[in-house]
Order: sequence, then structure tokens, then C-alpha cells
Amino acid sequence: MNKAPLVSIGIPFYNSDSYLKFAINSVIMQTYSNWELFLLNDGSTDNSVNIASSFEQEDARITLINDTRNKGLPARLNQLSELANGQYYCRMDADDIMHPKRIEVQVNHLLENPKIDLLGTKVIAIDNENKIIGLRKGLTKKKYTLNHVAHSGWCAHPTIIGKTSWFKDNKYDVSLKRSQDYDLWIRTVIKSNFINLENPYLYYREASTPTLKKYCKATLYKLKIFYKNKRILGQWTSFALSIKSMLKVLVYIFYWLLGQTNGLIKKRSVSLNPDQLYIHQKILKKIITL
Repeated sequence: MNKAPLVSIGIPFYNSDSYLKFAINSVIMQTYSNWELFLLNDGSTDNSVNIASSFEQEDARITLINDTRNKGLPARLNQLSELANGQYYCRMDADDIMHPKRIEVQVNHLLENPKIDLLGTKVIAIDNENKIIGLRKGLTKKKYTLNHVAHSGWCAHPTIIGKTSWFKDNKYDVSLKRSQDYDLWIRTVIKSNFINLENPYLYYREASTPTLKKYCKATLYKLKIFYKNKRILGQWTSFALSIKSMLKVLVYIFYWLLGQTNGLIKKRSVSLNPDQLYIHQKILKKIITL
């Protein structure tokens, strides 16, 4: 494994002291050992920096960048890719948890398929108490087109690993505080090769505090993305996607009025069978109690 390529992992964090320890534990527990981890503080005011610092002191592969300014996620994502020294760069959020074999499986697939630029995986959704909700819905395809990405997306953002050079050449729009990944995929999919693995290798924390304000704000950024990319999407597609997003807001408001927004989150996933549930619960417990 010592001759395996270096993988740079970037975790930006902002007031994430409830979950950051679990995210870092899951990196340390990877079966793939040739990695470097950058923990980038985005102006946290809680105990996150102390948690990150304690891990930096224990493992030479971990580096904390402590910035007291709050620049926002897209700016930090661009910063992390510039810091990366590895052949591959791995996305990770501070509230998610990696499957122990995530890096090993994804790196092996990339080495066997060098034409792939970005590689995602399916995810298992978890709640705020680290309880499994289910396997997140979504179809995997051998080749993702602009139509696939624009209408259905292609993977969960924090599952992505890819060529570091790709991330350095393709930056996130720092003006988009939300949905910056969606915008990046629209701008790059035509010239890139995106692949999504059929098996889940990330425990993805669903919206920890779903609110009407957050949902509406995310929709406004989506509308901005459709407008700024109308030449790529085509005016009709841009208009149709805008209408679709606004209709989704109406549906969300309906569920919000009924106090059933958590029901919408659960609809995104399908239940695991008992054997699968047992295996993944065992993995999560080991990471959380490390």
C-alpha cells in the first residue's frame, strides 16, 4: 500500500463540533493508508477547532488550517483543492462519515479506469443521532450527460473523489453559497467523465435542521444557476428547470405547514434489508465509539 498514490482529503468545517470527530475518525479508519487530511476552519465559534487540533497532534497526516474568517463553503472548497498534494483529491463534509473501504475502493476504480475525472458513490442516509434512514435513491449510469446532471443530478457531493488536476482546473463559483456543486457539474460535464459507483461508501447526514427559510434560499440559488447557465442548458431547459424548482417549493411549503418535512427526507431513501442494516450499524458504531 506504500506505493499507492497519495490521496488528499479536504474537510471544511464551520461550527461542526457535534459531528466533526466522527468524520475524522472515519478517515483514520480507512483501509487505505496513503492519505493526507486537511481540516479547514471557516470561522467557527464553537469547539470545532479544538477537536481538529487534537487530531492534528496525534496523526502527522492531518493538518489544521485555522482561519477565523467565515468565507463560505465554495471559497473553502477551492482553497482545499489548491492545498492538495496527492494524485487524487477526495471531498468530505464535516458531518458525514466514510465507510472504511471508501478510499480503497474508489482509488482502485480510478487506477483501473484512468479516463474517469470524478468518481462518486451511492450513500446511506443517517439522521442526527447517527441512526440509519436507508439507502439514498438514485440511478447509476455508465455515462452522465448534461441532461442527466441538469434534471436529476448524478451523485451526492461529499462522495466525490477525482483527479486533483481536475479540481485545480475547475473552480466552484464563490458567489453561490448553496448548490455550488450543481453549478460546477453543469459547467463541466460536457468536457468531463463522471461515474457513480453502485454501492454506498458514505454515511450521508440528511439535512440536520430542515427549515423553510433554508429550502427557499437554496431554491433562489438554483434559479440563479439556471439563469447564469442558460447558454449551456438552452433557454427552454433553463425555464423548465426554474418552474420545476418553484413547484418543489410549493410542495415543501405544504409539508412544512403539516409539520411533515422529515417525511420528505425519508422519501429520498429506501429501507435496507436486515442483513445490510446490521452490517452498517456495526460499522457506524465502531467509528463513533473510536
